[in-house]
Amino acid sequence: MLFYKYQLSTGDAIMKNVLLVCGQGISSQLFLGEAKRTAETQRVPLHFSATSLMEVTPELLAEQDLVLLAPQVAYQAKMRAKIGDQVQTAPIPNDIYGWLNSQALVKYACHQLNFAPAAVTVAY
Repeated sequence: MLFYKYQLSTGDAIMKNVLLVCGQGISSQLFLGEAKRTAETQRVPLHFSATSLMEVTPELLAEQDLVLLAPQVAYQAKMRAKIGDQVQTAPIPNDIYGWLNSQALVKYACHQLNFAPAAVTVAY
């Protein structure tokens, strides 16, 4: 099993907020615990939170550095209108979301936020 360790490309370790959004909040909550554990284990400066589409507010968005959208809401006009240009958004790829692959999610979030790989270690 590969564990990736990331740092900001500037060398700073600034915590970034990442919000997972899905239709009802159920699948994003399942993903949330694993994503938090993975980021903590790999010492990636990401703080994950999750919510449903209906609970997204301008105040919540203002606190985020990245909003990752579940595939089922990523292309809804309602979601795009709600978020607008307030914060960087990206759809979670189907393969990551479908398998609830938290390691791939952390890596994807790092990529979206322009983090650079610092080291790769192998753990068994």
